[in-house]
Amino acid sequence: MAHYAFINNDNSTQILRGELQTLYDLKSALELAVGENEPTAEQTAEIEQTQQAIDAKQQEIDNALCVVTGVITGVPETYEKPASDETIEQEIKDLEDSRAGKTLEEVEAIQAQIQAKIEELHALPPVEVDNTIYWEGYYGKGQLCKRTSYNTVGGVHQNGGTPFRKNYAGVGYIYDPVRDAFYAPQPFESWTLNEDTCLWECPIVKPEGEYWWKEDTGEWVDYEYYSEPIYSNSPFASWTWNTSTGVYDPPVAKPEDKNFWHEGEQQWTTTSVLSEKPYPSWVLTDSVQQEYTDEEGNLKQFIVTDWAAPVEKPNDGNSYLWDEDTQSWIAE
Repeated sequence: MAHYAFINNDNSTQILRGELQTLYDLKSALELAVGENEPTAEQTAEIEQTQQAIDAKQQEIDNALCVVTGVITGVPETYEKPASDETIEQEIKDLEDSRAGKTLEEVEAIQAQIQAKIEELHALPPVEVDNTIYWEGYYGKGQLCKRTSYNTVGGVHQNGGTPFRKNYAGVGYIYDPVRDAFYAPQPFESWTLNEDTCLWECPIVKPEGEYWWKEDTGEWVDYEYYSEPIYSNSPFASWTWNTSTGVYDPPVAKPEDKNFWHEGEQQWTTTSVLSEKPYPSWVLTDSVQQEYTDEEGNLKQFIVTDWAAPVEKPNDGNSYLWDEDTQSWIAE
């Protein structure tokens, strides 16, 4: 089975596409100014120059790096069809034409020659047809889509076949239209891309054994150390990279019973809080919204985290409004 990668360059070409639209608008304005009249030499030259700028800008967009957004399994990209040989086929035709006016015995002899030529033609190895472009269009359905080879790594096919586009694509990988190659995002600032393999290489050869790359000092170390990849993003501004574990750590340890982080309040919550903080003095608190009994007869509570005033609202049946200045509830 073949694999196909969906790619997208919208983010890297947003400005370029705006510039391209401006050029199209300029060309339309130039052509509108000419109207049905015969364009002057100056007008013709200006329109041609604008078209050249459009072509150059489109080429720049087409050559922009793309990001792989998905990979699917599809039908094989190649199929076999019977071989053809113009010389043998012409010989068969000539023999067929030569049967006219011949005796039955001569026709039978010619027919034997024709059969021998047909068998010779059928004995030729089938021709393999690469249908990659068709299937890329079929699966892409208007999107950018490129075939990728599951067994290709570093420009080498692992099973001895023909390598294709340097590396197998993965979600988040880069597709380079100029190189016609897939490769992983750059892991560290100091690493460079090998043009032959399209694999990222460290500036210093890794020693034999178990070593970890330390980007800040530019060396391999023999203790467990995880440098922060340049493509990695912290889930929240307050979280920091842990070089011992290779993950981002929150400033507050996560409790077992809370799974949501609130960046504004720098705390863990039981449920996600999407609403804005209503008053500066209000805090996030848990409240029981519902109690129920599970299938085993155990009493359970449905708890929700939400904003609450620092002073409990009176529950005397009257209507109250919160006053932030005095930080108290005032009866309406």
